[in-house]
Order: sequence, then structure tokens, then C-alpha cells
Amino acid sequence: MLTTDFAALFNPALVGTALDGAIATWQAANLTGPALARIALIRSGAIANTEGVEVEFPNHETRRLCAGESSIIAKAVIEEFARRFLTQPAVLWLSESAHKVVARDDLLAQRIGLKIDAAKNLPDIILVDVGHADGAILVFVEVVATDGPISDTRRAELLKVAQAANFPERHVAFVTAYLDRERPAARKTFPILAPNSFAWSASEPATIISIFGG
Repeated sequence: MLTTDFAALFNPALVGTALDGAIATWQAANLTGPALARIALIRSGAIANTEGVEVEFPNHETRRLCAGESSIIAKAVIEEFARRFLTQPAVLWLSESAHKVVARDDLLAQRIGLKIDAAKNLPDIILVDVGHADGAILVFVEVVATDGPISDTRRAELLKVAQAANFPERHVAFVTAYLDRERPAARKTFPILAPNSFAWSASEPATIISIFGG
């Protein structure tokens, strides 16, 4: 049975800005902060932004990405995921649909021995956590707006890139990033995520899902 305040939202007399205001009032009174944030993120992914998406890196450098859901997820990975789950994060690599390889990132990757073939194993994001006494940890992140998660094959390809640069497997992590777990892209790709990888969504930034393997 619908509560009185929720049922009131279906009043045919409520239209336009009056309806928007009533919905906002109900949400503020009945939804938690994380739930409201989830709604805002999902809406932002559905609305075209011709000005693009500005991302602030951990070193406070900023970069503007082209408009689109992939850029919104990438922004969340760099500004939210990295801050929450890495001790001392840095962005080693960031590619996007308009600029598959960014020269500045490519040079930085080469300095630590990462050889990335843009036609074969181009990652979306590489984070590095330098806050560990026993050595840096590489985090390969695949941004999924439609397809392209960390599958078994993808994990194996990226692990070879890391091992060729003398990073042992224990110093490499793999993350598939979504806007929201309930969106079609997540439902489609979640069953094929590689064991020994992680899943994370921008709408639930404090939660990370471990995909266990043998």
C-alpha cells in the first residue's frame, strides 16, 4: 500500500516544476544521502553534457574529457575510487574514446617499463598506488558504459603487460568500473568478470566487490 505522501505525487494536477519540486521534497524526506547520490549519478549519465567532464587528478591536475557516460565513470574512478581504496594514488594512464592514447600518459607508462600496444591491449585507466613500502601496486581499470569488462582474457593480457615491466602478480589489481550495478551494461557483463578481480560502481562509491577465484 502506498503511503499518503508518496501517493500524492501521482496527483494529475502536479505537472512541470510543481511535480519536480514535490518529488525533490519527498526524496529529501525519505531517501538516505547515498540513495540521493545514486539517483544524481544515474541522472548525470543520462543527460548529455556538451561541455565535457572535468576530472581532478590526485595531484590536483585537471583534464577535460569528452562528454558521455564513460567519462562520468572515469571521473568517479579517479576522484572517488582512487581516494577511497588506494593509500597514495596517482594516475599513470587515462584514455578515452576521442583520444585513445594521451602522449603525456604514454611517456609516463614507458618510464616504469609498461609497453602498451594501442591496437591490442589499451587499458582505459591505470592507477598506481605508491604508498606501500614493498613496492608500487598497479591497478588496471576498465570503464564499462556498454561493454569491455575485465574478463579472463582481458585480465591475462593486462597481467602480461605488468609482468613484462617486472611487476609481480601480487602487485597488480584489476577493476571493472560501472556507473551503477542495475544498468544493462553491468547486468550483461557481470557474469563474465574474471576471477581475482574487482567490480565497483560510481553510484556506490564505498563498496567494492571481490570476484573470487581459485
